[in-house]
Amino acid sequence: MPSAERLAHLRGLEAHLRVRLRGQDHVLARAAAVFTRGELGLSRSDRPRGVFLAVGPTGTGKTELVLLVARYLFGEDRVRRFDLSEYQRTDAVERLLGADRSDSGAIGRAACGVSPRVWLFDELEKAHPKVLDLFIQMLEPGHITLATGEVVSLRNDYIAFTSNLGASEAMRMARSNISSIEQAVLRRVAEALRPEMLARIPDRLVFARLASDVQREIAGLHLANEVARLKSVGFDLEVSREALEFLMREGFHPQMGARPLRQTIERHLQDAVVRGLFSTGSGAGRVEFDVGSNSLRLVH
Repeated sequence: MPSAERLAHLRGLEAHLRVRLRGQDHVLARAAAVFTRGELGLSRSDRPRGVFLAVGPTGTGKTELVLLVARYLFGEDRVRRFDLSEYQRTDAVERLLGADRSDSGAIGRAACGVSPRVWLFDELEKAHPKVLDLFIQMLEPGHITLATGEVVSLRNDYIAFTSNLGASEAMRMARSNISSIEQAVLRRVAEALRPEMLARIPDRLVFARLASDVQREIAGLHLANEVARLKSVGFDLEVSREALEFLMREGFHPQMGARPLRQTIERHLQDAVVRGLFSTGSGAGRVEFDVGSNSLRLVH
């Protein structure tokens, strides 16, 4: 039995996610449940502790969800992340499992270290078909054999896939209820992925397009994080409402969602600090939007 402290920590996972991931409340309880079942030892011993697929538009938090859960439960350095757009060629399997007896491949190298690990495979739909065959074996019976002959067990780990399959459906149905969006997206997923692959993924989470009010919340979160980080290195900033509106306009993209926002906020705030230092010798003050230069400036 887990300790009372561990139970309390697991109980707090969903609330932790709700504070940090906006606009996707409908998937958070199910995502937390995947990991809670695994951590309580309720999952089958001949498979990974937990498996799920997160689908929907880009920039809506699919990858961020996995990273947030892994940090909360296990700390840093537990995520083994693969961008499957890099494994589209015919040599993809050799790159993952190794080319010969002296090569353990990307999976073998990633399997080093403590467990449980969280394997994150982004952009599933872009992987070479032979890579999907590997995933079927990784999911059940929960291990994979490298070119070296070594067997890597994943039965103590979690596997998460993300995909943009169904993104166009989700974007087009933005005014529909989430149940209708989920049905349309999952129909698209079923058309694109082999039945034997889907049969091994018990939880499929459909992420929705971010509404404008959610976009504003996300912008506020990223802004607060960057302001706090800059303060920790000696630059104390206060950001005006007009500056936030400018960052919202610059950072959000209809197709890419919130993905560019963090970089936009960081770049513009840091540039404002640099300009302040160069002009007055101070990198602290109130950040305001300057209409003339269409940029942010520091007012001391």
